[in-house]
Amino acid sequence: MPKYYGCPCEGCGQPLTLRDDIVVCPDCGAPYHRTCYEKLGRCIHSPAHAAGYEWKFPYQENELRTCPSCGERTLRSEEHCRCCGAKLPPEGAEQPNDRAEEEQNFDYASFYRQFEEGNVPDPLKEAYQAAFGKEEQMDGISCKDWNAYIGRSAPSYMTTYSRMELTHSKIAMSFSALLFGPFYFFYRKAWKPAFGFLFAELLLSAPYFIDMLQITGSSLSPGLSNSALLMLSRVCSFLGFLLMVLRGMYGKWLYRKSAAARIRRIQNEFPDAEQRRAVLSAQGGTSLAAVFGSLALLFVLGSAFTLLLGPNMQALLDIVSG
Repeated sequence: MPKYYGCPCEGCGQPLTLRDDIVVCPDCGAPYHRTCYEKLGRCIHSPAHAAGYEWKFPYQENELRTCPSCGERTLRSEEHCRCCGAKLPPEGAEQPNDRAEEEQNFDYASFYRQFEEGNVPDPLKEAYQAAFGKEEQMDGISCKDWNAYIGRSAPSYMTTYSRMELTHSKIAMSFSALLFGPFYFFYRKAWKPAFGFLFAELLLSAPYFIDMLQITGSSLSPGLSNSALLMLSRVCSFLGFLLMVLRGMYGKWLYRKSAAARIRRIQNEFPDAEQRRAVLSAQGGTSLAAVFGSLALLFVLGSAFTLLLGPNMQALLDIVSG
């Protein structure tokens, strides 16, 4: 479990929440609000550091329970979660042994319909309010407009964005963006990152294209030695791996920024709420056609590249077949 959320700040004694900027003493591990630590100028336990003092988690396991809104551990003796501020339901209202039966009987159609209508069920509503305020606005856009634009995946994305907002982080792992690259962004209609990552992938494939030009004896082939081409290939492979990792870590954040820009444009054009959400639903969501369109674009670019190859195509065919 997180070591500091819900614990009292060693400076002011107030609980450390998911929204706080937390700093930790590098010598003993005591947690503080950043403002408290800067005001004190040092750790209050610094006189004991030389003797080997180490801060210890102040609560026993039997004093804690899991908050259903944020998933963090908080004191069972309090009515509100010390981590996110959400009101805690009575203990025993949901028994762990009943989870499988509840999940089996859960009405997903009704759940998604509530999101489409903007009626976010608890405890998600409390989590959204903890993250985005009572108005439930993210990046200046209402929760209802976000739900209309994202579509059926809105519960998952909005929960992720709530966690990102509470932890002041832009990182949320997206395995779809990690594995499928630019096609993830085409699928989610995030055009700027889609074309940006597609261009980067093509650019990092330059050693492969140069090698094909040299093999076929093209007059456009740059005069690179084998050792220089090998070094360029290794550098591009490393950059490609780094790009893949960054894409997976920041994919959902990039989608959020792209979606917010499109939603704002639609809001300016359609001030009427009902009409606006109809347009958001039509222009948002996902698109398999965009994925197939990007594949067709790659096919056209590949065909155009073959026009640049030299006359010695047989050498290339021998390498491919052999």
